[in-house]
Amino acid sequence: MELDLLYALTNRSGEQSWHDVMLETRRHTQLADRLGFDRIWLGEHHFDVDGTDASPNPIMLATDLAARTERLRFGMAAVSLTLWHPLRVAEDLALLDHFSGGRLDVAFGRGILPIEVMNLNPAANRWNGSDTSREIFDENLAIVRKIWTEDLFSWKGKRYTFPEPGTKFIHSPGAPMPEGWVGEDGNLVAFGMTPRPLQQPTPPLFAVTESMEGFLGAARKNLRPITWYPTGKVLTKLFENYRDEVAATTGTMPALGEGCGVLRLCCIAETDAEARRVAEPAIVEFFEFLCRVRGIGVWLDADEDPADPRYREMDPWDLLMERDHLMIGSPESVTERMTRLTETHGIQHWLLQMGAPGIAAADVDRSLELFAAEVMPHLRKLDASLRVAG
Repeated sequence: MELDLLYALTNRSGEQSWHDVMLETRRHTQLADRLGFDRIWLGEHHFDVDGTDASPNPIMLATDLAARTERLRFGMAAVSLTLWHPLRVAEDLALLDHFSGGRLDVAFGRGILPIEVMNLNPAANRWNGSDTSREIFDENLAIVRKIWTEDLFSWKGKRYTFPEPGTKFIHSPGAPMPEGWVGEDGNLVAFGMTPRPLQQPTPPLFAVTESMEGFLGAARKNLRPITWYPTGKVLTKLFENYRDEVAATTGTMPALGEGCGVLRLCCIAETDAEARRVAEPAIVEFFEFLCRVRGIGVWLDADEDPADPRYREMDPWDLLMERDHLMIGSPESVTERMTRLTETHGIQHWLLQMGAPGIAAADVDRSLELFAAEVMPHLRKLDASLRVAG
């Protein structure tokens, strides 16, 4: 059982300085390291004015945090791969892998907010009905993997050609000439990067996705999917198709849910009532925000129609709780809910966001400590025998 945190740099009131938010992030990360969580995942979000997640460079942020921790792994969830030059992000991630002592996990995504995508790489527009965003993602991912693993790297694709034709290699006379880099005309024909990642051949790779297409693509690309909103029968169907596609690709049939991460909002307090008091305002606000971004359908199960007005009329807390979006309550309640979902869906990798925008830092502290003391020991005992046969 893998038990991770998703951490957002929140400042909903706007009253904190960014520096104070950074100090708070360091403290929570060090606490997670001491309490025994497996990873902390950091997102990439730009131009945050709402205090939702002020994290424009998770690679740089994780470099700072890795130096202050001992065993906690650092997950990028996600690097918005379509917004980076593929060689630069490959180099930066490789350095982070060394700085962290090989404690890096990488999830790639395509960016989710128009303000980010359209101002950093409008060619990666994912809302215009074209396949361009996915094409850019696939090419950039292939480039990153290739330069991480090949001594003589070259690439010719739709958007990039490496080396750039006609590039001269200016060689230092005190160093040996790299074999295979230069052609007879003195131009580069291949090159490599220094350093490569510490973890060989690459750090563990993940994909952040909510769609069937994303799950199938992850299986074909040998990526572990991480998903947030799917629930109930929707989640089961994603897991079944991922399992079957892994089997078709590798010849080995995994268990249902194996390799898949599930993200949920989480808050632990001494009682269910106290947890609701602490978390409900933030959860309702987050619900409304996501409804604007993605529509209410992301919260619903397969047989529930987003156009049905009764879902909009429901209390948001009740709607989310009934569909297992909230791991919120007393230690006993959360243990029961997470155990049940482990048994019904085969979940063996949890990502828990305990700091939704608007939840105070002291309440996050208490939630982390209660989870580690009273929920984590039980979940650690759950093993593959509890997975559904599927």
